[in-house]
Amino acid sequence: MRMLTRTELKSDRAWQATVLGITTLMLVVFYNGVFDLLKQWTKADYSHGFLVPPFAAYLLWRRRKLIPETIAYPDYWGLPFFLVATVLALPDIADYNYGKELIRGFAIVLGLTGIVVMFFGRWQGLKWAWPGLVFLLLALPLPYVAEAQLSWRLRLIAAQGGTAVLQVMGFPTYNTGTVIHIGNTQLGVAEACSGLSMLLAFVALTVAIAFLCPPSRPRWDRLAIVGSSIPIAVLCNIGRIVVTGLVYHAGWKQVGDFVVHDLAGWLMMPFALGLIWLEFRLIDWILMPVEFASMEEITKASFTKAAEKMKREEAERTAMHATWKAHIAPPPLTPPTGGAT
Repeated sequence: MRMLTRTELKSDRAWQATVLGITTLMLVVFYNGVFDLLKQWTKADYSHGFLVPPFAAYLLWRRRKLIPETIAYPDYWGLPFFLVATVLALPDIADYNYGKELIRGFAIVLGLTGIVVMFFGRWQGLKWAWPGLVFLLLALPLPYVAEAQLSWRLRLIAAQGGTAVLQVMGFPTYNTGTVIHIGNTQLGVAEACSGLSMLLAFVALTVAIAFLCPPSRPRWDRLAIVGSSIPIAVLCNIGRIVVTGLVYHAGWKQVGDFVVHDLAGWLMMPFALGLIWLEFRLIDWILMPVEFASMEEITKASFTKAAEKMKREEAERTAMHATWKAHIAPPPLTPPTGGAT
């Protein structure tokens, strides 16, 4: 087992070659999971997956000062992670599972966790790498059954929400399942319009924002931002359905087909980001940040205040003594004037 300092990692070719070789070997062994992920990322609902690994790598680079000062490698505590990952990736387990893509992807993340434990200082290394590893999980596809159920629920919510908004605006509207009836116009909320891709991408985006927040921002603020991603994504999709329905109801079918339908989909993300910005401002307005002084600062301030008070009291006593002496002192004697009698 070799010992290296954090500064030596940049120049130690043996350590670099070992880490690169083990990572490449792991990806080759889990090639089925890699191909599954790449195939899933070509779908619209998971297209954000291509951006997840680069951002995870950026998180690791951004936290590079948290790498342990001294690293002993190879640390064999990483072997259990490789063992569990290999078992999960076995065809007998993954191929007969409803979420085989999810299981195989999770095995890859476990393998990367084993590399961190083995070559980056065991548990101290995990303290450095855990944000990147957690963020990688957001690129994994949902099991097919869960994806189908979630997509159907989102379509139904979009139809019911769009109907409610149009009714408030004064349009004669009702829905039958995922079909919205606006007068004589029918608008079907198709599977592609369920908002699932927006939801998954926006959850990943808000998690990235939470990780990039400065350390001074409280943890509850970050959790609130991540938790609000789901309702914001749903509201944005309802807004898209309402705008599209109004355009079709006005008889502008070509505009609705070629402009509003696609353009509204692209504009949902900037609109959602604007809502996140407003949420940050609202949190800062309601919960004003409070700065807490350290015990050393409190003690120093107390001594300074006490010293100033003593100086002020001493000056007051001096001034009072001078005034007292001026009042009680006898008048000076003056020699008599005039001639002798």
